[in-house]
Amino acid sequence: MEGQYNYEKMRKYPHLLGEDIPVWNQFIEKFPDRFNTVDYDVHVGAGIESLPNEEPAFSQQFRALTQKRIDVIGWKNNLPTIIEVKHRVGLDTLGQILGYRALYLRENPEIPGLPVLVVCQILGPDDKYVLDHFSIPYVVV
Repeated sequence: MEGQYNYEKMRKYPHLLGEDIPVWNQFIEKFPDRFNTVDYDVHVGAGIESLPNEEPAFSQQFRALTQKRIDVIGWKNNLPTIIEVKHRVGLDTLGQILGYRALYLRENPEIPGLPVLVVCQILGPDDKYVLDHFSIPYVVV
Protein backbone atom coordinates (compact mmCIF):
# COMPACT_ATOMS: atom_id res chain seq x y z
CA MET A 1 0.00 0.00 0.00
CA GLU A 2 1.17 3.54 -0.64
CA GLY A 3 0.11 6.92 0.65
CA GLN A 4 -1.99 9.49 -1.15
CA TYR A 5 0.70 12.22 -1.18
CA ASN A 6 4.34 12.34 -2.18
CA TYR A 7 6.70 12.67 0.77
CA GLU A 8 7.72 16.26 0.17
CA LYS A 9 7.18 19.73 1.57
CA MET A 10 3.81 21.25 0.74
CA ARG A 11 2.38 24.72 1.16
CA LYS A 12 -0.48 23.34 3.25
CA TYR A 13 -0.98 19.95 4.88
CA PRO A 14 -4.32 18.35 5.73
CA HIS A 15 -4.81 18.42 9.52
CA LEU A 16 -1.41 19.96 10.45
CA LEU A 17 -1.76 23.44 11.91
CA GLY A 18 0.25 26.28 13.40
CA GLU A 19 3.56 25.42 15.03
CA ASP A 20 3.45 21.81 13.82
CA ILE A 21 3.90 22.76 10.14
CA PRO A 22 7.51 24.02 10.42
CA VAL A 23 8.35 20.97 12.55
CA TRP A 24 7.14 18.66 9.78
CA ASN A 25 8.92 20.71 7.11
CA GLN A 26 12.18 20.49 9.05
CA PHE A 27 11.78 16.73 9.41
CA ILE A 28 11.27 16.34 5.64
CA GLU A 29 14.35 18.50 4.97
CA LYS A 30 16.45 16.54 7.46
CA PHE A 31 15.26 13.08 6.31
CA PRO A 32 14.35 13.43 2.60
CA ASP A 33 14.47 9.67 1.95
CA ARG A 34 12.74 8.46 5.12
CA PHE A 35 9.43 7.73 3.35
CA ASN A 36 8.19 7.31 -0.21
CA THR A 37 4.65 8.58 0.30
CA VAL A 38 2.43 9.79 3.15
CA ASP A 39 -1.18 10.08 4.23
CA TYR A 40 -2.44 12.97 6.34
CA ASP A 41 -5.40 13.21 8.72
CA VAL A 42 -6.10 9.48 8.82
CA HIS A 43 -9.29 8.71 10.73
CA VAL A 44 -9.25 5.65 13.01
CA GLY A 45 -11.65 4.24 15.55
CA ALA A 46 -15.40 4.01 15.62
CA GLY A 47 -16.17 7.55 16.69
CA ILE A 48 -19.38 8.29 18.54
CA GLU A 49 -22.81 7.54 17.18
CA SER A 50 -25.24 10.45 17.33
CA LEU A 51 -28.78 10.21 18.63
CA PRO A 52 -30.99 7.59 16.90
CA ASN A 53 -33.47 10.18 15.55
CA GLU A 54 -30.84 12.22 13.70
CA GLU A 55 -30.67 12.30 9.92
CA PRO A 56 -28.15 9.85 8.43
CA ALA A 57 -26.01 12.65 6.95
CA PHE A 58 -25.69 14.30 10.37
CA SER A 59 -24.86 10.96 12.01
CA GLN A 60 -22.07 10.30 9.51
CA GLN A 61 -20.60 13.78 10.01
CA PHE A 62 -20.77 13.46 13.79
CA ARG A 63 -19.07 10.07 13.67
CA ALA A 64 -16.27 11.43 11.44
CA LEU A 65 -15.75 14.41 13.76
CA THR A 66 -15.42 12.16 16.81
CA GLN A 67 -13.04 9.63 15.31
CA LYS A 68 -9.36 9.84 16.27
CA ARG A 69 -7.10 11.46 13.67
CA ILE A 70 -3.54 10.41 12.97
CA ASP A 71 -1.38 13.36 11.85
CA VAL A 72 0.71 11.43 9.32
CA ILE A 73 1.24 7.88 8.15
CA GLY A 74 4.57 7.53 6.38
CA TRP A 75 4.96 4.74 3.83
CA LYS A 76 8.27 3.10 2.91
CA ASN A 77 8.34 -0.12 0.87
CA ASN A 78 4.60 -0.57 1.49
CA LEU A 79 5.06 -0.49 5.28
CA PRO A 80 3.33 2.21 7.36
CA THR A 81 4.67 4.25 10.26
CA ILE A 82 2.26 6.25 12.42
CA ILE A 83 3.67 9.73 13.05
CA GLU A 84 2.58 12.30 15.62
CA VAL A 85 3.89 15.80 14.85
CA LYS A 86 4.22 18.20 17.78
CA HIS A 87 5.96 21.49 18.38
CA ARG A 88 6.30 20.51 22.04
CA VAL A 89 5.81 17.01 23.40
CA GLY A 90 3.67 16.46 26.49
CA LEU A 91 2.31 13.38 28.23
CA ASP A 92 -0.74 13.58 25.99
CA THR A 93 1.55 12.71 23.07
CA LEU A 94 2.22 9.28 24.56
CA GLY A 95 -1.49 8.57 24.86
CA GLN A 96 -2.11 9.72 21.31
CA ILE A 97 0.62 7.65 19.66
CA LEU A 98 -0.22 4.47 21.62
CA GLY A 99 -3.95 4.94 21.03
CA TYR A 100 -3.50 5.54 17.31
CA ARG A 101 -1.38 2.40 16.97
CA ALA A 102 -3.95 0.28 18.83
CA LEU A 103 -6.88 1.57 16.76
CA TYR A 104 -5.01 1.30 13.45
CA LEU A 105 -3.99 -2.28 14.23
CA ARG A 106 -7.57 -3.15 15.21
CA GLU A 107 -8.65 -2.01 11.75
CA ASN A 108 -5.60 -3.47 9.97
CA PRO A 109 -4.64 -6.64 11.91
CA GLU A 110 -2.57 -7.98 9.01
CA ILE A 111 0.19 -5.38 9.60
CA PRO A 112 3.08 -6.86 11.56
CA GLY A 113 4.76 -4.72 14.24
CA LEU A 114 3.42 -1.31 13.30
CA PRO A 115 6.11 1.30 14.06
CA VAL A 116 5.34 4.72 15.48
CA LEU A 117 7.35 7.94 15.56
CA VAL A 118 7.06 11.27 17.38
CA VAL A 119 8.47 14.24 15.47
CA CYS A 120 8.92 17.36 17.58
CA GLN A 121 10.89 20.52 18.19
CA ILE A 122 10.81 20.67 21.99
CA LEU A 123 11.21 17.61 24.21
CA GLY A 124 11.68 18.13 27.93
CA PRO A 125 13.65 15.68 30.07
CA ASP A 126 10.57 14.17 31.75
CA ASP A 127 8.78 13.63 28.44
CA LYS A 128 11.96 12.15 26.96
CA TYR A 129 12.14 9.76 29.91
CA VAL A 130 8.52 8.67 29.40
CA LEU A 131 8.94 8.12 25.64
CA ASP A 132 12.14 6.15 26.28
CA HIS A 133 10.42 4.15 29.03
CA PHE A 134 7.70 3.05 26.62
CA SER A 135 10.19 2.58 23.74
CA ILE A 136 8.54 5.23 21.58
CA PRO A 137 11.02 6.53 18.99
CA TYR A 138 11.26 10.26 18.45
CA VAL A 139 13.12 12.80 16.36
CA VAL A 140 13.81 16.31 17.61
CA VAL A 141 14.30 18.73 14.72
